[in-house]
Amino acid sequence: MEGERHTEDDEAQRHTVEEGGQRSAEDDEAQRHTVEEGGQRSAEDDEAQRHTVEEGGQRSAENEYSREQGNMEIGGEEIGSSCPQHPFDPVRVKNKVINGDALTDDEKKSVLQNRWLAPQGYSYPKRTLGGKQLMYNPQWEKNYEWLSYSPSEDAAYCATCLCFNKVKGKNFSFLTKGFTDWKNAVGDKRGVIPRHSHSEGHQRATELAENFMLITQGQKKDIKSVISKQYDDKVMANRKALLSIIDIIVCLGKRNVPFRGNWEGSIENGNFNYFVNWKAQFDTTLKQHLETAAKNAKYISPQIQNDLIACCAEDIRETLINNIKTAKFFTVLADESMDISGIEQLSLCVRYVTGEGESSEIREDFLGFCPLTQQDAKTIATVILRQLTEWGLHTEYLRGQGYDGASTMSGHVSGVQKRISDVHPRAMYTHCRSHALNLVVVHGCSDLPIVRNTMSIIEEIAVFFSGSSARKGALEAETSKEGQTTKKSGIPLMSDTRWSSRSTTLSAFVEKFTAVHSVLEKMGVEKPSVSAKAATLRHSMESFETIITAVMVNEILGYIHPLTKLLQTTNLDILTAYEEARNMRQVIANQREDKGSRLCFEKATALANSIGVVPAKRRVSVRQPYRANVTTESVEDHYRINLFYPFLDHITAQLDERFAKNNKPPILASYLVPSSLKYLTPAREDEMLRWYHEDLPDQDTARQEIERWRHKFEDGPLPSFALEVLQNHNLSFFPNIKCMLKIFLTLPVTTCACERSFSAMRRLKTWLRSTMSNDRLTGLAMMHVHQKVEVDRENILRRWDASGHRRIQLAFD
Repeated sequence: MEGERHTEDDEAQRHTVEEGGQRSAEDDEAQRHTVEEGGQRSAEDDEAQRHTVEEGGQRSAENEYSREQGNMEIGGEEIGSSCPQHPFDPVRVKNKVINGDALTDDEKKSVLQNRWLAPQGYSYPKRTLGGKQLMYNPQWEKNYEWLSYSPSEDAAYCATCLCFNKVKGKNFSFLTKGFTDWKNAVGDKRGVIPRHSHSEGHQRATELAENFMLITQGQKKDIKSVISKQYDDKVMANRKALLSIIDIIVCLGKRNVPFRGNWEGSIENGNFNYFVNWKAQFDTTLKQHLETAAKNAKYISPQIQNDLIACCAEDIRETLINNIKTAKFFTVLADESMDISGIEQLSLCVRYVTGEGESSEIREDFLGFCPLTQQDAKTIATVILRQLTEWGLHTEYLRGQGYDGASTMSGHVSGVQKRISDVHPRAMYTHCRSHALNLVVVHGCSDLPIVRNTMSIIEEIAVFFSGSSARKGALEAETSKEGQTTKKSGIPLMSDTRWSSRSTTLSAFVEKFTAVHSVLEKMGVEKPSVSAKAATLRHSMESFETIITAVMVNEILGYIHPLTKLLQTTNLDILTAYEEARNMRQVIANQREDKGSRLCFEKATALANSIGVVPAKRRVSVRQPYRANVTTESVEDHYRINLFYPFLDHITAQLDERFAKNNKPPILASYLVPSSLKYLTPAREDEMLRWYHEDLPDQDTARQEIERWRHKFEDGPLPSFALEVLQNHNLSFFPNIKCMLKIFLTLPVTTCACERSFSAMRRLKTWLRSTMSNDRLTGLAMMHVHQKVEVDRENILRRWDASGHRRIQLAFD
């Protein structure tokens, strides 16, 4: 390695000789001027030479001049310092070494890698030594690669000693004034060069030089790393042990497995400790950490668990926030619910459009729970805006609000939506469509007395069977005996908050009607403890009014149930929700003209006959104005006029009221969907552009862009959904339309994401885990809800290390 020639330099020198060493007239004039002036260089030449040395051996014009000067035969005369110096001349660094100045790494690298190479035809100066004319033999450099010849001093130096030798002794001339005794240069007895090669100082310098070159070439760590290898090993072991602990926390959190357990003496028998010990059986690093670390430095305590869980939540949330920032526009979804410990939790979710082209999709992501000290509109609005800002979202891009219909949230005078709208006027409020549809069902089942009474009877029957496993088992046995196969056991309970519960309860009751009657009949005789209750419920079922009401209501709710499921999906825009509701309303209304009533009566009659009940109507009485008393000729007409039509009309009226056509400005962007372009009138276009004006990327060309958009879809199939347009059409030439469609899709439809987070909360914070802190609850909920979001373990460890002073050495910046 020592004494290697720089390939480019050799080639340049040979090329110079082959070309005859010709210089331009300007160069010759500059050289003569330099000699006449005593070989002095200008400041620019010195700077160029220094730059050449630092860059590893590039030659300037003066370097070639220096070579030509070497052709002069000096004949024993000592070469003076006035002779021009070559960039590879070791004399350049000798003076710094003598003065005790440290060489830079670039200077060391240049001295070790580069040597002065005599051009062809060059004659080395001769010295009179022992009566003989002797000169430097360049063949010595082949055997001793550390030799470096100085043409300016006609002397030889040791390149490695110039850089690294600090040991003074014999042959130190290779380092100070240069070796010139050519007579005693080599030889077995008096060879100075071989003796120097074996000297202690040279051997140490050679070892240091080799290490230095390996470091500069990236093949070896620097001295600090070599010295601190033990420290590096300790750091890597610490990191690996904590990463194993983080793996366990992430796995338990995503699968909603409780961490803590019962205390057996001074040892906690929990899932977390169990899996830590289990993993240590085959993870030697973790095992060593647990065995050697101090008792208070094992990093598996509940406090450390909480810290790492919070870091996991922050990492997941950071990923989601970056996606939201990329989408730019977003809407906030919020709802409240009380957890098992009595704390009112506000769930915050965000809806936005992510991806481009075919990967475009609507996302509704849960971001966390916020405990509420008060439940007034001012407090909730403040918490929402403050929390969004703390999480790094830019609320100036908030374009919608989605809440339920409670007056605190929806109030148009001082509700949450009004307070946020005052700060961000373009954040349009939407009453959750699923809540609105649920209210349609609730009012439909409670406003009509005959329906309300029947629903109460069915609810009591559902409660009766769910109150005992024996009763539920008896019902399932009877159902199987009759050859019926059902997905759900028993009769599901009703709930005002579970939107499809009424439909599923009614459907199960009608489907298992004969089995329910048989079990109640048996229990009324065989079970003294419940015989009275069973008999009462059985007599209620044997009323034809109960039977036909259950059948008719179940028939109508069967049309609503699919819409309930549809509204819980994410890739649904608000216009589609309204259109599906109006289509369903029209189908229900058409049942007045169709044979819906006749089919319901026939089915009810069949059920009544199966338990021995004769279809009949109640007597008509003029003294009971609050009961259905319309005079009819037949039982079928009686229930069609007094039950079927009123319930039908009530449902359609509720749908008309709660799903009225919405013409708010943000929704006008739905007319940009090709199938609806024909309904985009000039007035609607003006109102739409006024609303979206500030968000458009190219405001001045918006109208022309809409005209080009119309022309694009004059022929061919027309997409019917905004998301379909984003996924299947290239909108790079329609930036304004793309922007408006994205904001339109961002508008909230339901708050189902919040409801799903509450379901996760009830799975997490159970009665046995009711003392869980809110930070831990939010962290576990983030991991459990976002199971598909990958977490960066290294990033979590860095975040945890930066969150406070840690005793364990992790050596992160």
